[in-house]
Amino acid sequence: GSQRSSDRGSSDAAENLLSAVHWAAYGPQPCGGAGDGVVLVMHSTNNDGECAVYPGTGVRKLHSSRRDAFQPVNCEALAHITIDNGELSHANTEHYEALRLTSTSRPVCIQPTMYEKSTRIAQFIAGPWLHSEEIEAIVQTGVQAIVIQGTGLGHLPIDDPGKDAPENTKVWRALTRCINREIPIIVTNQCIHGPVDMNVYSKGRKQIEMGIIGHGSVAAPDTVVVKVHWALSNNVKLRDAIGVNLCGEGNNLLMN
Repeated sequence: GSQRSSDRGSSDAAENLLSAVHWAAYGPQPCGGAGDGVVLVMHSTNNDGECAVYPGTGVRKLHSSRRDAFQPVNCEALAHITIDNGELSHANTEHYEALRLTSTSRPVCIQPTMYEKSTRIAQFIAGPWLHSEEIEAIVQTGVQAIVIQGTGLGHLPIDDPGKDAPENTKVWRALTRCINREIPIIVTNQCIHGPVDMNVYSKGRKQIEMGIIGHGSVAAPDTVVVKVHWALSNNVKLRDAIGVNLCGEGNNLLMN
C-alpha cells in the first residue's frame, strides 16, 4: 500500500512495494506466534530509504497523511528494510529474534480460516454518551457479542458512588442482562498503548465479577473485534480466545 498515490512526487508506493517483495522473497520463514504470518511493510519514517516490517495484528494507522502513518501498538517492528541506490537489504530487530526463539512453530494453513458472515458484533465507546437504551436496542438485532472501548485501564461507566449519575446504574443493569443472556461483553482500551487491567481499581474488579471479558489484553480494538469474530465463527470460547496469543496479537499479554 501507500499513503500517497504513485502520480505524486512524494509517493511512497514504489519503495513500499519493493520492500514488501523483498521481505516475501528473502525474509525468514514465519513462525506464526510472533505475528509474522501477515505483515505490513511501509515507510518507517517520513523520509525515503527505509521501510519497516510490522506484525499485521499489532499495527495501527495513527496519522491521516504521513508516509509513516502506520505504527506498532503494544509491540515492535519485526525488521527494517534499507533501500540504497536501488539495492535492498533487511535486518531483523532484536525483538523479533527473541520472539522467534520463544515462539512455537505452527503448521501452515492450506486453506484460510472461515468467518461466519452472519455473525453480528456490536461496538461501543465508553463515555458520557453510552446509554442503556442503546445497548438494549442493539441486543434486539441479534448480536452475538458486544465490544466496548473502555476508558483508562478498560473501565466502563457502571458506578454511581455520588448518587448523581443514575444513567451509570442503568448501563450496569443493561450489561448484566446481556451477560445473563449469554451475550459476551468484551472490553478493549481507548488508549493507543497499554493493557486492559481490571485488577487495579474496584470498578475493574466489579467488571470481572460481572463476567466481562478482556483483562490482560493488549490488542487494539479492531484486532479484538477480528479475534472475537474468529472465535464465534469457529465455536471457540471467547474467554479462552481473548486470554491467549493466537497469532502475535498477544505476545505481551498482561499476566494476572
